[in-house]
Amino acid sequence: MPVHGDTLMNTQASTYVEERAKPQRVRKLAIVGLPNAGKTHVFNMLSGRYGIVANYLHTTVEIERACVHIGGQPFEIIDTPGLHSLFTELPDVVVQCIDANRLKQSLALTADLIRLRLPLVVCLNALDEARKNGMHIELKEMSRLLGVAVIGIASIHDRPIAALHEAVRDARPGSGGVTYSADIEQAISSLGSSITTSPPLKRTVSVLLLANDRSLPASIEKALGVDTARRLAREADEKRAAFKGNLERAIEAGRGKWIDEIAQAVLKHDPIVAPVGSSQVFGRLCRHPVWGFPILAFVVLLTYLLVVHVAGFIEGALSSFVVDPVVGYVTSRLPQGFWKEFLVGHYGILTQGLFNAFCTVLPILSVFFLMFGLLEDVGYIPNLCVLSKRLFEKAGLTGNAIMPLVLGLGCKTMATLTTRGLTSRKEKLIAVYLISFAIPCSAQLGIDMATLGRVGFKAFLIAYGTLVVVEIAAGVVLNRVLPLADPSEFIQELPPIRMPDLNALLKKTYYRLYWFLREAVPIFILAAVLLFAADLSGVLDAAKRILSPVVINWLGLPLDAVEVLILTFTRHEVAAGLVLNMVDRGALTYVQCIVMVVITTMFVPCFANIVAMCKELGVRTGMTIALAINISSFVLAGILNKILLLTIGR
Repeated sequence: MPVHGDTLMNTQASTYVEERAKPQRVRKLAIVGLPNAGKTHVFNMLSGRYGIVANYLHTTVEIERACVHIGGQPFEIIDTPGLHSLFTELPDVVVQCIDANRLKQSLALTADLIRLRLPLVVCLNALDEARKNGMHIELKEMSRLLGVAVIGIASIHDRPIAALHEAVRDARPGSGGVTYSADIEQAISSLGSSITTSPPLKRTVSVLLLANDRSLPASIEKALGVDTARRLAREADEKRAAFKGNLERAIEAGRGKWIDEIAQAVLKHDPIVAPVGSSQVFGRLCRHPVWGFPILAFVVLLTYLLVVHVAGFIEGALSSFVVDPVVGYVTSRLPQGFWKEFLVGHYGILTQGLFNAFCTVLPILSVFFLMFGLLEDVGYIPNLCVLSKRLFEKAGLTGNAIMPLVLGLGCKTMATLTTRGLTSRKEKLIAVYLISFAIPCSAQLGIDMATLGRVGFKAFLIAYGTLVVVEIAAGVVLNRVLPLADPSEFIQELPPIRMPDLNALLKKTYYRLYWFLREAVPIFILAAVLLFAADLSGVLDAAKRILSPVVINWLGLPLDAVEVLILTFTRHEVAAGLVLNMVDRGALTYVQCIVMVVITTMFVPCFANIVAMCKELGVRTGMTIALAINISSFVLAGILNKILLLTIGR
């Protein structure tokens, strides 16, 4: 796949040279590569920071930046999302990450980077895994042929920081690169004479124009003007018409020949074909239309049992050794009144805020994040996408929208941002709606499991069975209502099934918990303060009186549910934590517990998710979707309440 045109017209050669000449200027170092090629691992090495590393595509969905010094020179290191082309800023140095198991696919991007004449370093990742698969790559020969440093990284534990720093410091443009037949080179040179950019960009833009790259014209219009863009497009059309044969195929064939030559020279295969390993068999079973669903059921049941029993044990221990003694001490020391209620009352900052976050929610998320991280590192998530393909097709999602929906189980905001790669407007609208509607994020899912576990596994099946049904039904309705559009093809790259690394898994779980505490604990405390103030001032009682017909008569919930619905505007796990607290103190019946979990999952996407929806679809469309979700959640939760009362009772 060639470098996309919209990435190339942002920087003029004169500016580029002047900027590079400035002493101690912060130089830009871009880390690029195919999806799931180990870019974040290299970013972590160079920056000293930590970003989530997982065994599936789209782990990184937005550009991450960090400033460091390498060889005494300040660098801004930029971790890009997985891509097959160069990203939007023209950097001073490029570090390309290549998965050794996908060498030929990655060399297509290497060819484009060499053509741009940018200082380049290649990081060849997963060498140990490649050797197990019978592949041996000659690093020195690869370095010689490409004309750049090639750093081998055996596994996630391998951190050749010194070698990488040295390679970045001495980075130089690659040598050689793709050459074409004389008539193609003549067409490239002729067209390039009409382009007013630096020589490497001239050649790149010329090749893309002749290859009829669809994204290039808009970029040229923005950089060089509409008239120039149209003139260049006409000249490219004329040269394609005058070419004897198919010029686009000829250009691609020239690139393919170069890739094959490099791969043949550096890649050696073990003559003994290794038998199909147990990991490959397991991967096939996970996405099998028959065996995949029992495996999914086992994964869900195991997660449920761990959250309910293991996390429940930890929560009980913390309650006995921390919460009860502290609350007892404060109660015995303070007289009845403002400060006692403020600290350990119904809305106390200790009981409802700090202890709820650390002693109730944190143990649940510790166990759940550990299990979720295990599934990520094993490589189960992409196989789950393939398994759920037939199900999502009923909702009009026949292409690459399947991965964002499954990623919504991790973080709905990040999942929404991954929909930017969907080319079908209809498919993107459906995906964003469904991500925000009835899919719980990982934190809420873990707390919901613990909540429903208090009343029994059957309640969990009813609640999440309902969410699955309404999610598919919403997709079917949207698929029928929205205008027709050409569906995208379903192309899912499947990473190998890997044994998880315990240290990496624990580290990832630690950081997820740290980020949760950093972001959510202040909100837990603030929510407790706001509810305390609202209760003290009478505002909360007024809100309950206004909403009582809907909450009591339609949803069948106690008035305290108003507090939960208010908190969903901040973070859903904060609201879910309050629901768990209500179950623990016996404030919810069996049916009410199910209805509360369902409505808090569907009701009002969190603020960060609403921002992401507006960013991807526009403010008007994003707010319309949020409003539609809120109305739907009340209607459907009320219907569920009536059905449960008729079939189960209270």
